[in-house]
Amino acid sequence: MSRQVLHHVLRIVVNLCRFLLAATFLFSGFVKANDPLGMVYKLEDYFSAWGITGVPELFLLMLAIALGLFEFVLGIYLFFGMRRKWVSRITSVFMVCMTLLTVYIAIANPVSDCGCFGDAFILTNVQTLLKNILLLGAAVVGLRWYRLQPHLISTKVYWIVSTLFGIGFLVYTAYCIYALPVIDFRPYKIGTDLRKMIEVPENQRPQFEVTIVYEKDGETLELSIEDDDPDSTWTYVETKRKQISGASQQIINDFYIEDGDEDVTNDILAAEGYVLLLCAPDLQSADESIMDKINDLYEYALASDIGFYALTASDEASRIRWTDYTGAEYGFYTADERTLKTMVRSNPGLMLLHDGKVVRKWSHWNFPNQIEVEEIIK
Repeated sequence: MSRQVLHHVLRIVVNLCRFLLAATFLFSGFVKANDPLGMVYKLEDYFSAWGITGVPELFLLMLAIALGLFEFVLGIYLFFGMRRKWVSRITSVFMVCMTLLTVYIAIANPVSDCGCFGDAFILTNVQTLLKNILLLGAAVVGLRWYRLQPHLISTKVYWIVSTLFGIGFLVYTAYCIYALPVIDFRPYKIGTDLRKMIEVPENQRPQFEVTIVYEKDGETLELSIEDDDPDSTWTYVETKRKQISGASQQIINDFYIEDGDEDVTNDILAAEGYVLLLCAPDLQSADESIMDKINDLYEYALASDIGFYALTASDEASRIRWTDYTGAEYGFYTADERTLKTMVRSNPGLMLLHDGKVVRKWSHWNFPNQIEVEEIIK
């Protein structure tokens, strides 16, 4: 094979590696822009696994946006062949760091999946490691022969292209925080029939092991629901539900609504007509500025014979505080915190069902008033 042919083959290989990296970073960055709060929750999982608690959500949100912006802009630079030498170096260093991180994740298994592609494409920790090894190899090839990557645009417009794409990324991210993800990869997206999603034969219905976690002076205490509650010096942290048998679908595993000790999931989803679900994972940090709209919607639902259910994972003390502060006349039902965060990326958020099917969803930023909901229902 002649030297010229080898050169052409090498050029093709180098640019295949380049576009593979570009496509991966663009997709990963876009997914984070589309669902920034999803990345926040994944970062919370990482920090929790490492024993780091109390990290402000605003900091995690800024970190999630920064990571997504870095990946997206890096993908733009790779795609257009801008600043080839430095971009190839940065890409290689970044992939070395990511590969080392995923080696640790694959061995220690602190989280079930890395979350690099959000809910759009879920990989196991081992699959993520293999993916990063492949990308690291592509980055090394690109670094070694970076001069074989052609420019697709003039050097005079580098800053214009990178700036426009960066601004576009931030605008899109802000919109997805305001109005919820434009592309919903989760099992509770608009159009989903929740009744069908929970139709499971009796012998396949999931069985759970429920554990209640308390904390005092840095020490944690995990009790089963049969155990007596600890004394008042212990602070409630969370309720864990681990499936021990039954179906394995995610929505089946996590979706439940309880009224005290009674499971009312099927009763709520079986309701004919419209149902409003107020999803407030954590009442301590929930936005209270929309409490008047919530109260108005509740009164409208009562007057119109529409089901209204407020769902939370917070303890009784937080529920009482919310009721006293907001003047809420509705009670709260219990649901899994992560499920509520998956249903609506907002705290609180609102979901409208019709015959068990998801019709609309709103964040607390664009929370509807009574007139808007009434127009949809009519």
